[in-house]
This record gives sequence, structure tokens and C-alpha cells, in this order.
Amino acid sequence: MHYVIIGNGVAGINAANRLRNLDDEAEITIISYESKHHFSRTALMYVFCGQLSEQCVEPFERDHYEKMGFKRIHNKVVSLDVLNKKLQLKNGQSLTYDKLLIASGSVPVMFDWKGADLEGVGNFVLWSDLEWLLEKAKTAKKAVVVGGGLIGIETAEILQLAGIQTTFLIRESHYWPVALDENEGTIVCDHMKEHGIDVRLKTEMQEILGDNGKVTGVKTSNGETIDADLVLIAIGVRPQTDWLADSGLNFDDRGGIIVDEQLQTNLENVYAAGDCTSVVWFNDVRRPEQLWYTSRDQGLVAGENLFGLEKNYKRGIFYNSAKFFDIEYTTAGYVNFNFEDEQNWYQKEEGKPYTVRVTYLPDKTVIGFNMLGRRWNHTILVQWIAEKRKLDWVLKHLNEANYDEELMSPFQVSGGIS
Repeated sequence: MHYVIIGNGVAGINAANRLRNLDDEAEITIISYESKHHFSRTALMYVFCGQLSEQCVEPFERDHYEKMGFKRIHNKVVSLDVLNKKLQLKNGQSLTYDKLLIASGSVPVMFDWKGADLEGVGNFVLWSDLEWLLEKAKTAKKAVVVGGGLIGIETAEILQLAGIQTTFLIRESHYWPVALDENEGTIVCDHMKEHGIDVRLKTEMQEILGDNGKVTGVKTSNGETIDADLVLIAIGVRPQTDWLADSGLNFDDRGGIIVDEQLQTNLENVYAAGDCTSVVWFNDVRRPEQLWYTSRDQGLVAGENLFGLEKNYKRGIFYNSAKFFDIEYTTAGYVNFNFEDEQNWYQKEEGKPYTVRVTYLPDKTVIGFNMLGRRWNHTILVQWIAEKRKLDWVLKHLNEANYDEELMSPFQVSGGIS
């Protein structure tokens, strides 16, 4: 049996590892054009800042592939011939498969701004982006970052730390409204400003300006011109599935590959996992889940189903974590989903950028958490949501989920705001 996995990210490598654990004789081929070795994409910023080396962000030893018996192909797949179970590579070669997993990940979203093709315009998502930015940062003095999400704030942070004067354009009225409310978003914006970022809210980029093919600045929706040597686009990512347009696969309206509960596509012996995959969310909406945790989990399930175990992927209760400069962020459950009858208990610690927001229903059943400042154990928070704990009980036991209790004073519940 020849299994082929397209993608060397967290979904692809976890699928390969799980498959090998189940079948020690199978032929397993991993195809990736981005990197010869699996790396932690969330750690790219630390490589840029010099805090970690290239090999430090590789979770496995470099001989892992040989030890596991994986064949690696460092190239790009350009087409899929399902009838003949054949993949065409960019270098002109082809190979066949018995079962296929597509874990091709995502690529940055780009609009057709005037000047988007100028030298000095880029992203910070792929390994090649890291290499590009490391080179550009050697001479750049000013940068503009466009987009108010996680990638945007990480990009702004590393540029500022590199001594590059950074302006952050956010079209919304506060930072990251899809995840943070106005209070939380304002705290993060103020924190960015304290670290020297020039944050511009309610501001969009209209045009990228240049001279002799190189970036010189941007023009904003407010009619202002901002000088810049670099323009970093961080308005999100989309499934990397353009190359599959003629494959016969079914896609959602975002370009995600539609799969069933076992992550199988509409084509026989073809599975998909990770950022490129469209799955059903808790509210029956189908869309990609572009998170490290879910990509990992999908990869494990996909590996089992390639082997033939027929396991269902269970999305479970949402959780995520991040860091805004030195402000920890933890979220779990259903916050900012704007349920008609939801309510929020909110508390901010005096004089600190620490907040706790607990979302609950009219019967006081807790359905979500949004936390800034302290480190919280999302496993415990998710467990409380699954157990349908009531608000009073959760507030009484909240410090049990506080990772920082030994290093900081315990979180004190003082009434909060509903």
C-alpha cells in the first residue's frame, strides 16, 4: 500500500506518524515544497528575533523521516488525476498513490491593490516569508502592517523589535473584533502603543506607493500618505487549493475541501486535513478551521482513516491561546458568537491589562471564556463548559484554572460587570 501525503505541516506530519504506528510496512511519501523538515509555524517570529534557531523550531530530529521510513519529495504538486491515481509535480515528474491525504495548508490572502507587486511587499506566514523578511529587515527603516488579527500583531511586534518604525493599519474600530470585545481590544491597542507601534484604527490601505519598482509608502482611506520601506499584508489566510480546481473535488465558498466526518472527500481514497479542509462547525456552518490544535487533531484522525479504522473527527469545544507582546491570551468555548440570549460576566484587574470575560446563558450555564493577562489552563476551562457548570460555581473555582497562581497573587472575583 502506497500512501501519499501532500503537506509537511502539523496535519501532514501527524497523519504520517499515526499511519506508521499502525502500519510498519506501508510505503509513505510526504511531498512538500515549503520545507524539507516539519517546523512549528507559530514559532517563526522567534526565529526572526534570533531567540530560536532554525532547528529549535523543528519538533522532530532531522533523521525522524529516515527512522520512520518516510520518503520525502521536496517539490510542488500541480495537479491531481483521480482516475489514474496520479500526482503531477512542478518539476515534470509524477507519482501514483493508493490512498492520498491532502494537507496542503493555507496561503496568505492578497487583494489587488495598486502597487501590490512592488519590491518590499510581502507576508509573514511561510518559511520563505521568514527568509525574505530577515533579508529586508537589514536595511528597512519604516514598515506598514495591514490587518488586525494574530498574524498582524505578531508581524508588527517583530518589526518593532528589529528597530523598524512600524505603523499598524486596522480597518475596524478596535483590534480583532472577531475574538475580542471593545474593552479587550482597546487594552491590546493601548499595549501596542506603549511598545511603540503607531496603531491606526478605522483605517484601510487604498494603494501601495512606489518608485523604480520599490515600495515608498502607502495611501490610506483617510487620504493620508505613510512612508514605508516595507508593507506586510496580514489580512488572513485561505485554503491552498487552487491547484485542485480541475480535480473533481468539492469545495466550500472559501475554497476549503469538503470532507465528511471521517475526513474523506467526495473522491474515493482521497482524504483532506488541516487548513485546506472544510468541516462542519458546532452551528452547522461549514468552513475551514485554521488553527494549530485542530490541524493536529485532524491529522491524527486522517492517519487512522487512511489505514482503514473509520474514526470520526470530533471537533470538540473550541480553544486557542496567543500572546500580544507580553499579554497572554486564552479563549475557550463560545465567545463573540453573539447568541441572542447570551450574557457576559466581565472583570478587569485594577492597574493591569488583565481581564476575565465569562459568557453564559440565562440559566447561568457557562459557555465560554476570554482571558487577557494571566495564563489559564484551557483544558480545565473546556472541561467546565462540557460539564455545563453554572456561573457561580465557575467563579468560585476559577483559580483552579490559573497557571500563574504560584507566581502571582490569586485572581480575586470582585463582582464583575454583566
